Amino acid sequence: MEHRQGTRNSILDSGKTLLMTAKTDMAGSPAHPFLDGPIASKILRLAAPGLLGSLLQSVLFVADGWFVGRLGSLTLAGVALVFPLFVLSVMFSAGAMGGAVVAATARALGAKDRDAAGALVRTALILAALGGLFSAVVVWLFGPALFRVLGGEGAILQIALDYAAVLFPGIVLVWLFNMLASLMRGSGDMLRPSLGLGVIVLVHCIAASLLVTGAGPVPSLGIKGAPLSILIGYGAGCLYLATYLFRIKRPEWVQLGGPIRWQQVLVVGRRGAFASVQSALTIAMAMIVTGYMARIGPQSLAGYGIGVRLELILIPIIFAFGSASIAIGGVCVGAGLRARALRVSWIGSGFAALFVGLIGTVLAIMPWLWSGLFTDNADIAATTALYLRIVGPAYTFFGLGLCLYFASQAMNSLIWPVAGAGMRLAVLLAGGALLLEQTTLSEITVFMLVAGAMATYGLFNALTLRLGPWRR
Repeated sequence: MEHRQGTRNSILDSGKTLLMTAKTDMAGSPAHPFLDGPIASKILRLAAPGLLGSLLQSVLFVADGWFVGRLGSLTLAGVALVFPLFVLSVMFSAGAMGGAVVAATARALGAKDRDAAGALVRTALILAALGGLFSAVVVWLFGPALFRVLGGEGAILQIALDYAAVLFPGIVLVWLFNMLASLMRGSGDMLRPSLGLGVIVLVHCIAASLLVTGAGPVPSLGIKGAPLSILIGYGAGCLYLATYLFRIKRPEWVQLGGPIRWQQVLVVGRRGAFASVQSALTIAMAMIVTGYMARIGPQSLAGYGIGVRLELILIPIIFAFGSASIAIGGVCVGAGLRARALRVSWIGSGFAALFVGLIGTVLAIMPWLWSGLFTDNADIAATTALYLRIVGPAYTFFGLGLCLYFASQAMNSLIWPVAGAGMRLAVLLAGGALLLEQTTLSEITVFMLVAGAMATYGLFNALTLRLGPWRR
């Protein structure tokens, strides 16, 4: 069914491409550089700035954890309840809704429809406002109950509430930054979004050193200073990208003024919302395991919180290859070169699996390289080390499955990757229910379950796409 739908969509897209190209061919514009030449080198060249950006995103997450860790192990445990929700907003705005904007921009520019690309600027700003408001309202309404369900109580619960109460009212800044960055990535500009992340990290570290630790004349705000520092950093990043994107001599396709294409907002928003299911399931898995670890004890929860930060930090690394695959594949789809777009998707996903698998394996062998960044508590570090030794090598499958999901946004074949995330969640839920029933819930059994769910996810996505909508 999905293959037939994909074929019909491909025919419709091809027809639209012919019409749009006919309008612009007389202008004699040159062929897009993504449409020919070696694929691997183009992916690596586009992914390189993205890898820089992912490194900077990782530095942001690590820096936040470092500053929070200075406030004590209970603070680490409390923030562990909230951190997945923050990463979920990043994933929604950058990977899901942002990925839909990247793909739409790339397809429009590949088809040489600059009016559609210009309208996407206005669409992206609208989606940023709506997405930020939605995220804030959901956490305001359901956050406290969710933290309690996950095992938060007493001081740990209060820390989680204090952190979320500052972060999510300003989460629209995270959405705005990622929407502006997505417009640039869709045009093939991977460098400036990474530089924007550099601005965020620099400003965040300066703000956190003042607001969290109380360095200099500024009094410490404690745990409330950590999320405020994040928002200040993202505000600076938004200013940097907006200054470039809307400058006087901006790229000719960037059109801030003009009518809003509500049909375009609906289409891009619908695709992004469907892609968000994958992101929601990914974070749901982290929060389910967070609930399991809270049942074991606060030290286990804090240790897992450090370990799972690595998984969440690897997502931007995978996105570096995924956004390159979306940009190149989207241009190829817009130009009617589906076979080339498929090769782009497989090559980019292979790179992602290799890269994050190597990181996971290295840290499985030397877990102190990671745990030592956050804590000197021996019990917490031992839990983190156990997590990395069991789950680290399985990141190979996680990288493969998640990059295939990103690539599917360019190919309009998201059903199977989203189903793969559902399979991963089902493994965690079924396995956890069995462990709870048999009262054998322990750190090692939970982490083995996490690794098995990751392997299921990667293999499911690869097999279903290869045998289904990505058949040649």
